[in-house]
Amino acid sequence: MALVGPGACFRGGAAVNPVRYVDVASSAGISFQHDNAASPEKYLIETMGSGCGWIDYDQNGLLDLYLVNGASTRLYTPKHALRSAFYRNNGDGTFTDVTIKAGVAAEGLFGMGVAVGDYDNDGFPDLLVLGYERSILYHNNGDGTFTDVTNRAGVGNVGKWGSSAAWFDYDNDGLLDLVIANYVDWSPERNFWCGDKGPGLRSYCHPDVYHGEPPTLYHNNGDGTFTDVSKRSGVGSKPGNGLGVVTFDYDNDGWQDIFIANDHMP
Repeated sequence: MALVGPGACFRGGAAVNPVRYVDVASSAGISFQHDNAASPEKYLIETMGSGCGWIDYDQNGLLDLYLVNGASTRLYTPKHALRSAFYRNNGDGTFTDVTIKAGVAAEGLFGMGVAVGDYDNDGFPDLLVLGYERSILYHNNGDGTFTDVTNRAGVGNVGKWGSSAAWFDYDNDGLLDLVIANYVDWSPERNFWCGDKGPGLRSYCHPDVYHGEPPTLYHNNGDGTFTDVSKRSGVGSKPGNGLGVVTFDYDNDGWQDIFIANDHMP
């Protein structure tokens, strides 16, 4: 008989060895530090970000690591250019920074999240980086490098605060489509004052201060381009403070469904 309780798992008569984790980032060669571009203005975007994803980009059977970073703002200029980081798995417990070599720095993008999927079925997983006001789609060239194909593909999610995304085949045509969870309608020009009115007492606003954004659904056309079908599909009919998205067939009817987790609302 197996008994399950909070934080532990017991099997009658068996010795229990607790699972322990050790921070090996430094010894593995991962030196990335996320910068949220914090400023006295308490921009709402400073409270979000730092997504990451695993991707076997060179198809050698080892998972490589992509880490999303922030970007400079009108009131914050970092000492060095902020860029996301891409680490290749060496297979010996260490990683090598190949960000520049691979061409996936996403410099200038205030990054939020990342989604991995082979949208053109060429056998090499591609990389979508979500961010504030836009997103970037990197096509895997199969030679260790990526190409920014955002404009050609038509998946820039321009003007939206994309927080999370999922690749899935919603129409069962064998091609990966894309759904993006969007957060709220915020901009530096609409950075409301929240908290006490005294000097130095400004606080980050609650997300309810701003209007939520509906999700974005892109249909894969099969030729390297996508069409925004958010309204036509009904996915874009209801706004929400989207932070996470997963797809699954909850009723086993053979068609993928979408679940979006919203901040402070259903």
